Amino acid sequence: MPRSEPQHRRFNSLPTTECLALLRSHPIGRVGWNSSEGQQILPVTYVLRDGDIVFRTSAYGALSELREPHPVAFEVDDFDIATRTGWSVLVQGTAAASTDLDGLSTLWQQQGPVPWATGTRSLFITIRPDQMSGRVIST
Repeated sequence: MPRSEPQHRRFNSLPTTECLALLRSHPIGRVGWNSSEGQQILPVTYVLRDGDIVFRTSAYGALSELREPHPVAFEVDDFDIATRTGWSVLVQGTAAASTDLDGLSTLWQQQGPVPWATGTRSLFITIRPDQMSGRVIST
């Protein structure tokens, strides 16, 4: 079967306001960092709270390294394979254990996504963004 010519596509940067809206619209992202075991990229369920990214994890798993301040990258994206369109948002910042546990517990009960991994997820990690960028590919 002959392949059709690809449609002309445009790459555009996204303004910060749209990046934040896209971050709010997705409950799952990936956090990346240089861990004691080497480079890691793991999916997490998260919420956006006052411009910060917050997720829950185990106090003993790989992500628990982030309880101490650590530079990280965080990404959310969405793609449509059929139309070859999509977007991505990349946040660079610092992750550390959250100190507002009462407020976060309440937040999580009201709107926080349930972590997909089983077991106790009592460690809240907050990513404070330093830089944010987004790109969209469209026809």
